[in-house]
Amino acid sequence: MHITFNKEIPYRETTLNGLDFDLDSLTGNDLIQAEENLRKTSPNASLWGTQHIIHIAAKSAHIPADVLKGLSAKDFMNVYMAVSNFFGNMASEDSQAVASDA
Repeated sequence: MHITFNKEIPYRETTLNGLDFDLDSLTGNDLIQAEENLRKTSPNASLWGTQHIIHIAAKSAHIPADVLKGLSAKDFMNVYMAVSNFFGNMASEDSQAVASDA
């Protein structure tokens, strides 16, 4: 999924006006690594909270989470909501599949 930013952000020697987030390619190990990276910087952060979701988003875009933390509030929330919805929709589909199998 591609998200276009309303405001460009600096990254390395360029600026980004959007990013591709490859959430479908993430593995369980990627989610664990995102959690471990979060715990290093914010040991008391809640799982599946804002910071955790942003670490997952960063993992899927192959960039440091600090880059996403530098987004404008609107762009940050767009990324957060897109990733949250991705996992929320997955949970809904899984529960429907289980219910239909019963």
